[in-house]
Amino acid sequence: MIQTMKDPYTTTLGGFSKVTNYLFDAFRVPELECHQRPAEEVADLLGELIPGLEINQQEEPGFEVITRLDLGPRPEVQRRGPATMEEWAKYQDSEGRITNVPHLKDVIFKGGLCHAVRREAWKFLLCYFPWNSTHEERKLLQKRKTDEYFRMKLQWKSVSEEQERRNSRLRDYRSLIEKDVNRTDRNNKFYEGLDNPGLILLHDILMTYCMFDFDLGYVQGMSDLLSPILFVMENEVDAFWCFVSFMDEMVMQCVHYRTSLFSTLGFAVHEKL
Repeated sequence: MIQTMKDPYTTTLGGFSKVTNYLFDAFRVPELECHQRPAEEVADLLGELIPGLEINQQEEPGFEVITRLDLGPRPEVQRRGPATMEEWAKYQDSEGRITNVPHLKDVIFKGGLCHAVRREAWKFLLCYFPWNSTHEERKLLQKRKTDEYFRMKLQWKSVSEEQERRNSRLRDYRSLIEKDVNRTDRNNKFYEGLDNPGLILLHDILMTYCMFDFDLGYVQGMSDLLSPILFVMENEVDAFWCFVSFMDEMVMQCVHYRTSLFSTLGFAVHEKL
């Protein structure tokens, strides 16, 4: 059973790895294998990039054993307490705009957020709310996004059984979502019980995301990424749009990382999303 709330860090990173593995496979270019550099040249490049790295090259092609890597002394990290509601309010001007965003992010990075602040702060951190938006602008944004969300939700809600029988991708998405939602940790009260409203919301948000991005649809592990967001937001629409922004950022980071990785190894990668 998924331990979403017992160990949210491990569970979320586990879900993140499943989704990123899927994205890497989707964007991988099979022709790259024929352009690989010789193992000796790759070892020399890595040795130049990472001082102290030693590699034993094996006879079997494609594998190297890293025998030693000097990481140096571990830097000291100064932690502080979680940011409180009073601290969060100090970073807002009279119209609700967030000021001194870099410093605020540094405060959050070093100490996190108390639970009372997360529902509001995550909307900014997950790029649902613009940092420079006012209270009124955010109200209008939420109203527009609420209408958009329920239009997309109605799309899959109105699909008949006969239509779904002729739509294998939607049928497969629904099957995967139902399996993963049923595996959600029930030790947390927000998701406990068979007919828990939290589980229903989790299912509905993931199905609606398939309508939002039908090409990507649902990938195993997305429910692990969404469940903490929904737990914090306690709102179907806000959780959906925070999840959308989070997934958009994940896709961009995966593509950027893949490009940087191949560039480091000397590959010329031409990609188009």
